[in-house]
Amino acid sequence: DHLTGLVFESGSNHFDRHNRFHKERPLRITSVRDYLTKKAKQTSEENRNQNQRTILERCHLLESRSGGDDRCVKVVESDKKSTEDIWLDDYDYLRVHLPGYMQRLDKISKCNCHDRLDIEAEQFKSIYFTNESVREAKAAASSLCNLVSRVVSGNHDNGFAVIRPPGHHAEPGLAGGYCVINNVAVAAAYAREKLGVKKVLIVDWDVHHGNGTQRCFIDDPNVLYFSAHRYHGGNFFPFQQGGGPSTVGSGAGEGFNINVGWNEKRMGDDEYLVLWERLLMPIATEFDPDLVLISAGFDAARGDMGECDITPECFARLTRRLMTLANGNIVAALEGGYVRSVLCKCVESVLATLLD
Repeated sequence: DHLTGLVFESGSNHFDRHNRFHKERPLRITSVRDYLTKKAKQTSEENRNQNQRTILERCHLLESRSGGDDRCVKVVESDKKSTEDIWLDDYDYLRVHLPGYMQRLDKISKCNCHDRLDIEAEQFKSIYFTNESVREAKAAASSLCNLVSRVVSGNHDNGFAVIRPPGHHAEPGLAGGYCVINNVAVAAAYAREKLGVKKVLIVDWDVHHGNGTQRCFIDDPNVLYFSAHRYHGGNFFPFQQGGGPSTVGSGAGEGFNINVGWNEKRMGDDEYLVLWERLLMPIATEFDPDLVLISAGFDAARGDMGECDITPECFARLTRRLMTLANGNIVAALEGGYVRSVLCKCVESVLATLLD
């Protein structure tokens, strides 16, 4: 097995106070954790005698940064040198987010007035706040950076951060699309600034364009951003023309931003596998990254809300191809994925691939 790190951050105190059944809620994360735990408990005695461990047993669980219900018991580590647990400081967020925006979030975190929190949320697109939302968003980003640090240092081979709130719609100065802090962008910048990583490939297979991540690195030649998503000429969320193929980066970053915007529904395994082989992998191989980060949204999965048709097995194959890059230094971070029965199987499939 590979040494695969796994962390859960359910963001239990970040939820829509007006709709506790909102599709983007803590249950997304706890369902995945419970699904993997249940599978571990159901492993037959026969399989155990054959030393066939479950996915959860094979992963190295890291502690939640939030200290909430999803705190994991830390598994005994390998004899490789461990890294200290990480809680990000202000400068780590300021590499991708504007000072004024972070100051605004800090004010939100100190606000106990529900009406005021609602007024703040209304300034953004598809956002809700509690006074713990910012702390939970920072916990998600910190957990991801902790996992990335362990992979880059060699303590783990790869990893998966099953975290929320998601991040790829969060722009330098704007929350949006359920995203408060751009987890993957913060992690990419952190890896380059603090971990000595020179080049980062970000692959975003969420059904929605990661407008925030694109904006963070639009002029950076050291971060290659690749997104495959539904576009429909800009008439699909986040409803921006910048998600089209003509957005290729600017300045020194020209050519390091690649958007494959589908204009039809029901794109599935065949389309994505061809896309990987004919476009992404040749470009990524030439780019030769030191680290691969996946914005792993599963709302393009068959049976989810994105009206696409990717199977869990295909997500595994896409992951396996990416593992041939960056000496296998790859970390996935959950973005979308809202039908829990589908989400659980997709996460399981990617984890199994990372472990093999």
